[in-house]
Amino acid sequence: MRIAIAALAAALAWLSFATAASAHALWLELEATGFQLQYGEFGENLRESSPGLLDRIDPPPAARAYAASGDQALKVEKGATSFQIMGAPTSVNSIVAEQARVTERKQGDKVTRSLGRLAARYVTDLAERNPVIALDIVPGGKPGAFKVFYDGKPLPKAKAEVATEFGWKRELTTDDSGTIELALPWKGTYMIEVALLDGTPGVHGNDAYDTMRFVTTLTFKVPAGLDAPPRPAVTTPKR
Repeated sequence: MRIAIAALAAALAWLSFATAASAHALWLELEATGFQLQYGEFGENLRESSPGLLDRIDPPPAARAYAASGDQALKVEKGATSFQIMGAPTSVNSIVAEQARVTERKQGDKVTRSLGRLAARYVTDLAERNPVIALDIVPGGKPGAFKVFYDGKPLPKAKAEVATEFGWKRELTTDDSGTIELALPWKGTYMIEVALLDGTPGVHGNDAYDTMRFVTTLTFKVPAGLDAPPRPAVTTPKR
């Protein structure tokens, strides 16, 4: 009884911190057909398709599986409404996918070239993990704790948006150790999203850039808790 009351209190606290919808991002989900990499808006269950905005994710993302035995590259294949991630071993505890490309924007006579890096991580449990990509979000080693890393170092004062699969969102800020802590009152899939701008110029492949923009998500399932409201029906815009 005490556990149920605590979960209900946590759920009510969540509802009091609803925020506006976020921009498009990549996220990973484990579905009946295997791991799927979606592009759209998680909380609204909006999933872009091909032909359409899913084609903006070009070149296709690279994906790796992580297990106790090591890590390996996975095959990524674009479908009508998602990228399918194939070849993950049964012992997998984390999947990471990332796409990077340089785009050009012209304002008057000024041309700005930006390196965009969209990434997604899925974890099968909330055991502590190490970062493996430039902007990474990982479980923090205790219930409800998560850490954000940039270039392998904890990222303090970063804005993080947490969303449930049925659409409620809450914005948090990492502490000085790059950590956020939150209640997970409902069963189902959650997503944490962090965006970062870095004005350091550099070169990606043969392409020079002036700035970098990162958007990374972490998705995971909570197996026990309150029954969540229904997830919105899948929306696939015709563009």
